[in-house]
Parts: sequence; structure tokens; C-alpha cells
Amino acid sequence: MSEPEIRVVDINPQNDDFFLLASDGLFDRFTSQECVNIVREKLCNMEMTEQDTQQVVQEIVDQAKNKRMMTDNITVILVALNKGIATEENSQNLGSVMIQTA
Repeated sequence: MSEPEIRVVDINPQNDDFFLLASDGLFDRFTSQECVNIVREKLCNMEMTEQDTQQVVQEIVDQAKNKRMMTDNITVILVALNKGIATEENSQNLGSVMIQTA
């Protein structure tokens, strides 16, 4: 029987850009910080009005499967809290919430 990791976190869209829910299949190959960095980088490289969370999720899953050779199941949900994620320079003080599921 697996025991889920549960955290209660206040989310503030002015300070938090997104949250990522993912199964342990992703976190067996990436640290939480790596995931945040990859998601932020991918979103920041897209036009503010054309940021596609589904594309970012597909890219991170592909990277886990193909580059990091993950064979376990991987489930990822990325929720953007704002219409557009600011560029790296403008978002240095912004945070993100990471939730890992069992």
C-alpha cells in the first residue's frame, strides 16, 4: 500500500506561476528543482500569449523516457496560474509549487 505525500500550500498567483503534479516515474529521473527549471525555461522560451502547458508536459515526459531511459509509468499535469509566465529576468523572485503523487 502506498502512502501519498500530502502538503498544504497557499498558492498566490502573483508569486506562483504554475504547479506541477507528477507521479514518481518522473521524480525517479528528475529532482523537483530540475522539473521547475525545465518547465520555467520551456514556458519562457514561448511567446507570452502562446505558452502551451501540454507541449511542455510532452517534452518533459519525452525527455524522461528517451534521454533518461525511464520505463516506469509517468503521469504529469502542469497547471499555469497566470496567462503568461514572465521571462527569467522578470521572474527571479517568483516561485512554483511542486506536488508529487505516489
